[in-house]
Amino acid sequence: MVAEGRVYLRALTVADVSPEYVGWLNDADVNRYMEIRHSINTEESCRDFVRSMDDDPNSFLFGIYSAFDDRHIGNIKIGFINWLYKTGQISFFIGDKSCWGRGYASDAISLVTRFGFCELGLERLEAGCYESNLASLKVLMKCGYSVEGFFRKSFILDGRRESCFWLALLRSETVYASS
Repeated sequence: MVAEGRVYLRALTVADVSPEYVGWLNDADVNRYMEIRHSINTEESCRDFVRSMDDDPNSFLFGIYSAFDDRHIGNIKIGFINWLYKTGQISFFIGDKSCWGRGYASDAISLVTRFGFCELGLERLEAGCYESNLASLKVLMKCGYSVEGFFRKSFILDGRRESCFWLALLRSETVYASS
């Protein structure tokens, strides 16, 4: 378990797959910028996903939990880890809408960034977000990630082409540089 501020992270297990969690993934507001929006999610499909992450040596999936009341409020992952180049990609969502705009995502990103650099020994973490997802863009930049690219019209959102920002943070740009 890793904790900071308002949240702590804990490895997600199949026991964490609840009707509420499945509901987040099927909620059009929550999944708006997630590729999972293209499918209907069930408890079984979510359990299968959690199992696949657990079996993947190149992915670490965490639940984001409120430090105040131990509620599962979202997920964050480091995936697509390339151990040779020491890189990984983060993805995240806050499913509990009552927690939106309260700083939980920035706390979770800070925690998973520290985990990636200090525990996994990664040198570079990356993340992408749709151009209209200003909340994710702002929180990633708040956590030190810099925009490195802009993929023009590479996705479809609401029936129209949407571009995507690509951001990254280097270990050498953080306080973890000497860790």
